[in-house]
Amino acid sequence: MFLRSDGRVRFIRITRRTQLRALAAGALVLLIWGGGTLTAVVWSLRAPALDPSVSRVAVVAPPPAVVHPSAAPPAAAPRDTAAIRELLRRQRLIEQLVASKLGQPVVHHGLERPVREGDDTLGALDAAQQGFARGLGKTFDADRERRTAALHRLGLDAERLAARGRRAEGGPLIPWPDDGTAVPAALEALATSVVHWAAVGQGAASVPSGRPTRESSQTSSFGVRADPFNGRATFHAGLDFRGRYGEPIYAAAAGRVSFVGERAGYGRLVEIDHGDGIASRYGHLSGADVTQGEQVARGQRIARMGSTGRSTGTHVHFEVRLHGTAVNPQPFLAFGDTKGR
Repeated sequence: MFLRSDGRVRFIRITRRTQLRALAAGALVLLIWGGGTLTAVVWSLRAPALDPSVSRVAVVAPPPAVVHPSAAPPAAAPRDTAAIRELLRRQRLIEQLVASKLGQPVVHHGLERPVREGDDTLGALDAAQQGFARGLGKTFDADRERRTAALHRLGLDAERLAARGRRAEGGPLIPWPDDGTAVPAALEALATSVVHWAAVGQGAASVPSGRPTRESSQTSSFGVRADPFNGRATFHAGLDFRGRYGEPIYAAAAGRVSFVGERAGYGRLVEIDHGDGIASRYGHLSGADVTQGEQVARGQRIARMGSTGRSTGTHVHFEVRLHGTAVNPQPFLAFGDTKGR
């Protein structure tokens, strides 16, 4: 291609590839234009055939309503209102009962499908709720029986301990439920199971099963051993826990401090009476943090570790006594570690 401009002649060469690209682009433009024109003609021919009674404005039907699972259910029929109120009342009673003993709220479980007309959903919920109450009662009973058996293995009477825990109780008489209405048999049985379970647990609180130290390691076991001073076979009435001087010593269970002072062989000693012939001793102390006659709680700091009395180093001598006789404290500590299970 020759191009003349301002008296000058220029030669411009267009390659074959460029020519083909330009030709393809032009053909595409023509194709698009022709298609659009053809479509317009077709629609213009079809328009008179439309029914003139039909409006040219499209009316779109609204989509069906979608009910979110968390949305409130439709209002219940009048005949179902009383049943729903009763089921909700029972559920509140179950939650109140369990939460008051376990110290945690009950997880809510909703229906997995919506209520449909003709469904006996209320009847199914009633049966499931009473079944839940019976199952929960069996769980409390089984746990109480395991703990009772564990206490018996320690030589203790679980029922006696539970009865002792009820000796100093009182308060105003408030029926349960407080609205004076009756409860189903399954819920009544659950309440009885929870009360008995709690009584055994309260009685077990007086069993010296808490460790007297937090970080110390055991250095001597219960029973026959070589005496640390003369090497002869002697009987050791407790467990020894080695630690640092002044380390805190804690009460193994709730009780009343029955002795604080010096005693031969023990050095400085603290003794706690847990009731029903159960006592615990803490020897070789550097000092006491409680006084005789004081009521202490399980895990309360009562003394400081030392090496007084017949001792070769800083440690605490821990004893458990039943009716004046020393018994092996190890099963008691295991009872505490497993919570009687």
